[in-house]
Amino acid sequence: MTLRLALKEWKIVCEAISQGEQIVLARKGGIAEPEGEFELPKNRFWLYPTFFHEAAAKLNPQGTELLKQHPELGQAPTSDQVPLTIVCEVAAAVYLQQESQLQALASEQILNEEALAMRFHYRQPGLHALIVRAYVAASPASLTPTEAMSGCKSWVDLGEDVETDDLRPVLEDTKFEARKKILLSSLTP
Repeated sequence: MTLRLALKEWKIVCEAISQGEQIVLARKGGIAEPEGEFELPKNRFWLYPTFFHEAAAKLNPQGTELLKQHPELGQAPTSDQVPLTIVCEVAAAVYLQQESQLQALASEQILNEEALAMRFHYRQPGLHALIVRAYVAASPASLTPTEAMSGCKSWVDLGEDVETDDLRPVLEDTKFEARKKILLSSLTP
């Protein structure tokens, strides 16, 4: 099986997902998104790690500890190659309409309250919470970014199909399902 779609996300968040510390992505549309709103074109995609120089200030204590363990994740890339190591499948998607719902995300992701609130209120209130099942590639791929991949956009067409046959789940089935169930019950009234 192959995939050619990737979702841009901070390197530190990609690391948290690859270690099973994070199972939810909080998304809002980027500047280059149609009408500025996030859309989910596919429920399976690569994570395209990006660098954001202010990421450390946007992390909760769990994320800050992860950054201390992997300081290279807080630094600009030294290579022009982008590693593709994580495939995500969306197990559930919930649109959050109330800021109070953000508290439910706290234990399942590494952004701090301020960062989540900024995303929630960007342009207009609301936020997409994607509960994702992550898989790590035994043989990671890498690609050279093109101009079409740059900019403030959520989704990137990789320009070619990238093989996904050697994936292993980050979390075992029962552990993931239990965390997903708890998160969903706290997000929905």
